[in-house]
Amino acid sequence: MRNQRTFLCLALMTGLGVSTVGSSSTFGQDQFIKRLKQQQDKNSDGKIEKSEASGQLKNNFDRVDTNRDGVLDQKELVALAKRLQRNSANRTKNENRFAIPDGIEFKQNITYREGNAAWKLDLAMPKENGDSPRPAIVFVHGGGWRGGDKAGGVWTSYPLHFAQKGYVCISINYRLSQQSAFPACVEDCKCAVRWLRANAQKYNIDPERIGAYGNSAGAHLVSMLGLVGKDRNLEGDGPHQEFSSEIQAVVPSATPADFNVWAKSNLGNKGRLLAGEASSLDERAKRASPVTYAHEKAPPFLIIHGTADRTVPVDQGQRLAKALKDAGANEVTLKIYDGAGHGVFRQHEKETLPMMEKFFEKHLKK
Repeated sequence: MRNQRTFLCLALMTGLGVSTVGSSSTFGQDQFIKRLKQQQDKNSDGKIEKSEASGQLKNNFDRVDTNRDGVLDQKELVALAKRLQRNSANRTKNENRFAIPDGIEFKQNITYREGNAAWKLDLAMPKENGDSPRPAIVFVHGGGWRGGDKAGGVWTSYPLHFAQKGYVCISINYRLSQQSAFPACVEDCKCAVRWLRANAQKYNIDPERIGAYGNSAGAHLVSMLGLVGKDRNLEGDGPHQEFSSEIQAVVPSATPADFNVWAKSNLGNKGRLLAGEASSLDERAKRASPVTYAHEKAPPFLIIHGTADRTVPVDQGQRLAKALKDAGANEVTLKIYDGAGHGVFRQHEKETLPMMEKFFEKHLKK
């Protein structure tokens, strides 16, 4: 699964998208290789040297360079394109492999805002309304703000799981950074929460009991949902402005929390989260950081991180917990797993999933 995500990121990096690379013909492969060479074959010799590679290709160069000669030739690029193609097909299969549990209604690709293909969500909920409005949970996928999708993996299985426990769950997509840099992703997540409240009666939701879970980039976004009020000018121009986008309980794992001390320069590059004028990068980094918005009345947080996380260092989760506690927030739990990596939640799922179940039950159920 980790390799699959890596190579999907390579496809997204070229701007072609997964569906194009996943074409059953060689057209998708040829287009992928052509675009990759246009971007990274700086001396136009038909090959990509290690010194020319950038982004995800640079990070994974040694894996793609199978003959270890420091150059990616046509044969190796074709092999990369084929692998992307296979992973895309597997991803499609994975999206459809989930059996819908008895008593659960599952709706896919609901539009929460018109005008962009990213503004979609999946909804899982009990078929029976029950005696009273139900609490809700928002699931936000990760992927470095540049990749990922609401469909498949835990972003489908967890909503189905919690729907069986009586929650109305949505798993959402949002604009990725190649299309729109910060604050677009935050604005979209807020819009999805407002949509949820606007449809509270239709789906029998208690609008005062909404929680959220996200990992990595998704953890950053659910933290922003929990901390950023309407007065911070991050609501965007989407619909349902008469409704609040605030949530009442937050579970972020492997959380980017303070961009002023982590990844600021890298994320400020073109097509990345903090892309924009260099002169205002510090300002954007501060505005995009959850620690900036820590306050006394913050909702309960259950923060999970691993000490061996090489993508988002454990210091980020610790900084978020400290900022909340220093601000006077009363309900802040920091769970650190020694030796766990960026997939800490899944690596310790036998403990983290029940922990999240108890957390949401305590703070969202009456």
